[in-house]
Amino acid sequence: MVKHTVVRVILVVIGVCFLAGVGSITSTAAVDDGNVILLPEIISFAVSPDNIEPGSSATLTWNVRNATLISIDHDIGGVGGQGTLGVSPLYSTTYKITAMNSAGVRSRYITLAVSYNSYTDSNSMINCDPVTGRNASVDLSWEDFCLSSQYQVQIARDPGFTLKIYDSGVMEPAETMSPAFWLAPGNLEAGHTYYWRVRVRQAATGQYIISPWSELQSFTVRPGYGVNTDYYGLQALTPVNGCTGCPVSPVSFSWSGYPNTTKYRFILAKDSQLQNVVVEDFTTTTSYELKGSLEYDTSYFWQVSAFEPVPSDVSALFTFHTIPAPAPVTPQSDTSISSMPAWAMAVMIAGIVLIALAVFFIIRARKMI
Repeated sequence: MVKHTVVRVILVVIGVCFLAGVGSITSTAAVDDGNVILLPEIISFAVSPDNIEPGSSATLTWNVRNATLISIDHDIGGVGGQGTLGVSPLYSTTYKITAMNSAGVRSRYITLAVSYNSYTDSNSMINCDPVTGRNASVDLSWEDFCLSSQYQVQIARDPGFTLKIYDSGVMEPAETMSPAFWLAPGNLEAGHTYYWRVRVRQAATGQYIISPWSELQSFTVRPGYGVNTDYYGLQALTPVNGCTGCPVSPVSFSWSGYPNTTKYRFILAKDSQLQNVVVEDFTTTTSYELKGSLEYDTSYFWQVSAFEPVPSDVSALFTFHTIPAPAPVTPQSDTSISSMPAWAMAVMIAGIVLIALAVFFIIRARKMI
């Protein structure tokens, strides 16, 4: 009898384990089922280190699930679900990873900063024209090199001179003993650092030569006035971006649309990374009505993007904050009687008794008659 009981227990345990395994397999298969397809999930996308010097390299790492196509911009192209890649940009670069499947598209951004501290001279500041938001005149000078008569000057946005914005070609300074160069106003942007270099193109003997470039120098155009411009993608209409005191129910969302777009993807979350998702859905119009209610005194973040017929980049991240929870209503007790003085209470009771007795005697007298 005991043996049969032990055998039954063992069989039950095996059955439970089997059912648990089948349940986990079914749960995983539901992701790939044609009727239930989850959006891609970007588990991580990072760069280490996130700040490098020119010529150094950093490592991109990523981990993505539920995606049929994964790509990274800046000519990296298609990648696998997990991986690492070394990058060595010449200037600060923002990388975007995009994960796609038949349910939709998700993206994430990271920025790798390239510091040029060794090239920056804080004393070389160029004034900014407040009308145009561009540079005032730039005056550059250098020591003469063996009484050379012709030079070449280049200006760029990066120390590697991959983004050259000016090249003088062969130029002859006004003074051979004190060579200098003048860049006209309005060519450079306010708030940016630029790099320049010079080299000899003709020696004092009259020979045309090309010397090595000089040591790299930099200057910065002073920042101009602040300018505010709207985001050029989809715009939030309701609730207004940054709204405070928004109702928790009913809640409706609307946004500006794209021409000929037949389906939009809408996502609402409690965090700016859109990981703590409240609802993620599709709509054929430029509006979405939330079923249920939101939490009181809570910040929410939402985003939309075109999905069909052509997927678009996601909109800017919009946010709003709901109203505080209402104060609990305290029932008001009727204190008219409890606050009545004792003597008044006694008089009222006596009056009631007298009225009752009077009614009694009147009725009795009528019966006797």
